[in-house]
Amino acid sequence: MASASPLKDIDEQYLQCCICMERLKEPKILPCLHRYCRECLERIVKKGAKKIECVTCREVHTLPKGGINSLKTDFNTKNIIEFIQLQDSVKVDPLRTCIHCKKKQEASAFCFRCNDFLCETCHAFHASSAMVKDHHPHIFSLSEAEAANLTIQKLSSLKVAPRCRTHPEKLSELCCTTCGNLPICVPCTFGEHRGHNLEEVKSLAKIQREMLRGKIADLLQYKEKAYSMREEIKKTKDKLELNVDQESRKLREQLDREGERIKKEIHDAEKELNTKRADLEKRMKEETSARKKQLEKEMRESRERYEQACREEQQEADLNFRRLKEENTKVRGKLEGGLRVMNNEIQELLASIRTQKDENVKKIKELSDHFDGIVKKFENVTATADCIFAAQNDWTDVQCIPDVCRAVDLLREEAKRDSPGMGNLSGVKIRGLSAGVTVRGKVGISEDVESIIDLHIKESRCITDITGNEDGTIVITGLTSAWQTYIAVITMGGSLQQRNILPGTAWKYSTRCSFLSQYLIAIIYGGNQIGIYDIRDQSRKFIRLSDVIMNCPTNQQVTSVTTDPVNGHIIMGCGSRDVYVFNSKLEHVKTMKLPDVIKRVGDIAVYKGNLLVCDSFGARRAFAVALKQTASEVKYEFTKPTVGGSDWHPLSVCTDQSGYIYMLWKRGGGRSFIVQYTKDGGQIELEREVDRTHYVTAITAVQTKQGEKLLLPSSETKKLLTYGLT
Repeated sequence: MASASPLKDIDEQYLQCCICMERLKEPKILPCLHRYCRECLERIVKKGAKKIECVTCREVHTLPKGGINSLKTDFNTKNIIEFIQLQDSVKVDPLRTCIHCKKKQEASAFCFRCNDFLCETCHAFHASSAMVKDHHPHIFSLSEAEAANLTIQKLSSLKVAPRCRTHPEKLSELCCTTCGNLPICVPCTFGEHRGHNLEEVKSLAKIQREMLRGKIADLLQYKEKAYSMREEIKKTKDKLELNVDQESRKLREQLDREGERIKKEIHDAEKELNTKRADLEKRMKEETSARKKQLEKEMRESRERYEQACREEQQEADLNFRRLKEENTKVRGKLEGGLRVMNNEIQELLASIRTQKDENVKKIKELSDHFDGIVKKFENVTATADCIFAAQNDWTDVQCIPDVCRAVDLLREEAKRDSPGMGNLSGVKIRGLSAGVTVRGKVGISEDVESIIDLHIKESRCITDITGNEDGTIVITGLTSAWQTYIAVITMGGSLQQRNILPGTAWKYSTRCSFLSQYLIAIIYGGNQIGIYDIRDQSRKFIRLSDVIMNCPTNQQVTSVTTDPVNGHIIMGCGSRDVYVFNSKLEHVKTMKLPDVIKRVGDIAVYKGNLLVCDSFGARRAFAVALKQTASEVKYEFTKPTVGGSDWHPLSVCTDQSGYIYMLWKRGGGRSFIVQYTKDGGQIELEREVDRTHYVTAITAVQTKQGEKLLLPSSETKKLLTYGLT
């Protein structure tokens, strides 16, 4: 909006209140530069409220002491609206009472100093009389009201200085910058504004305009970034739809291929059965014929012997055939069962894809709304600034520009922030297909430790937990020599990437961690605190359990944490049977009560809709529990290691990408075992004893360039033990 822009080019929406959807009346402007009618704001803000939420951009602002009335009036917009109302009133009724002659006749001009109409005769006198010389610059001929070249600048030159708030009978002549560029009259300089910083309006307005031009120029360099993000968000959404279609198609094609292969195996098995049956019948016939020839010679001597032999041969043939049939039935049942398992797993994967798609679409919508808001803020700020520059009214400038500059600074900081990556939102993560009996082989654990890596973490007293993501990033938590909690990010080679110490001491409590997404870690520490830690910039947010959960026991201590990335949930176990579920914004979602058989929750993990629970210090047992809304039920119990007695207790649990479950068990004397369980019910597949020189208390599975590995940190020796999964 250039200074030469005529008034007729002003967008009517710029002058519209977004609450009543009518032209603004007594416009009040918020710090975000959105303006509304005073009465509309009073209607939506409760009496005595200290905050106000902008209807347009949803930003929350603190109200001044005087409430809505103390919000700044948008003088520039008010001037434009008053003039448009003047134009409209003359169109409706050109006959007006002249302020001089008091006669009602067609109005010829309007004096903004007198704030009233003049007839043609009085207009000529008013414009030439020395008695009202100071009125001459403020007389507007109504014949120019419809002129195409009437600009905001011309209108501003007609307006008079605002009246002093303390002395309404006097026009303002100075600005008090101490009181926020408040217009004041000369008597005020000896009264309540004595000793304040006072400025002449023209020089102050010039300084303010130059400052605003500089800030707008600085802001515009970020404008393209905000506009480009909207296009990137659209591309990301399109890519997400394409990737979901491709992944779903691949899974269905794989199901079709495996189904055809299993059907062929069933057909081949039936064909083999028929062949063997034919061979058996042929052989039986030949043997029977030979026997018959032999027995025919002896028939006269032993007919009964012949008949008995035939019966025995037939019984043996029937028995052999039944065995073949039973074997075929087992093979077929095994293959059909594998197909059913694979079909169910693919349906679970498709449901997971749909869930992730819905979550990603929701996040894309939030990002889209966020950047649409930034773009609208850009447009609002630049439109407001252009309007101020166009008016070139000193009084308007010193009143409005400071607010615009503050809004520009806030918008610039918001625009400078790094744009979130779109890559993670355009795809979906699915675990590998761990299908049926003949589809995939078992996963083994290396006989011995593949490598022992030194962890170069300074002043580490002990290690409390370990977690890793699909990129091979490893995060370790522990306690320093001063009993403070630390978070360390390391490489597979043991190189320390970063270490951050959390405030306070935690000698009594364990610190646990689990990856929520590629960069975000869910952490518990200090007994009753839960938080999210960003490994990119080491930023963190923590809340206390008692602050967000009503009726939470004051002595409730969190003992474990895991994440459900598909649903974006953080799940916490406590020193009781309570399990708390939070979302990624640390908002409490629900509380679940575990079955009575569990006494105290140790380590936990999410697996196929179940919660794997290590009851380390209570029942000293481990269970798979079905996750439900508030209650839960035990699906199965994990078998303890088969060696060394029954006094084992479970310490930690994790799963690999193939769906196998791994649990770290410990007993007196320092013995530790890694136990691998089946994917469908907690039956033991493999057992590996850990070197007794290493006191390990946690286990996790991490994907590396050399394949998937099991990682076990040694709390005392500060080393990382790795086992290969083959």
